Amino acid sequence: MIKKILLLLCFSILVISCKKDCYTAPEKVVFEFVNAAGENLMENGTITSVGITEDTGVGVEVTKTDDYKVILQRVGSFNGTKNYRIASVVQFVDFSIRSSNVTTDCDGYQIDEINFQNADATKEAGYYRIVLD
Repeated sequence: MIKKILLLLCFSILVISCKKDCYTAPEKVVFEFVNAAGENLMENGTITSVGITEDTGVGVEVTKTDDYKVILQRVGSFNGTKNYRIASVVQFVDFSIRSSNVTTDCDGYQIDEINFQNADATKEAGYYRIVLD
């Protein structure tokens, strides 16, 4: 009888303590670079490439989109805050991403906040518009 109770207890702990076998990736981080007049700087040819690095010097892979924006690859998968720098021919921009663990049954991360230190930036529907002068 004691073996059955211990077996049932062990099985219950195992079932309760396991998360679902899933992963929640952080949302995409997409930037659009514009001038003060609102013109897209990649579309008008002012910016032809953008470099983004962590404050540790590690580069961030970016993908250009057909609508002249950039998607940052593999950012936000951490718990805490990381600092980054955007380097373009127009201006350097520092920003930080604060992420945390998701609070669902899945493992994963969510981006809580993105702050820009030395540029005007607004959050639009699905992307950040960054004004470079």
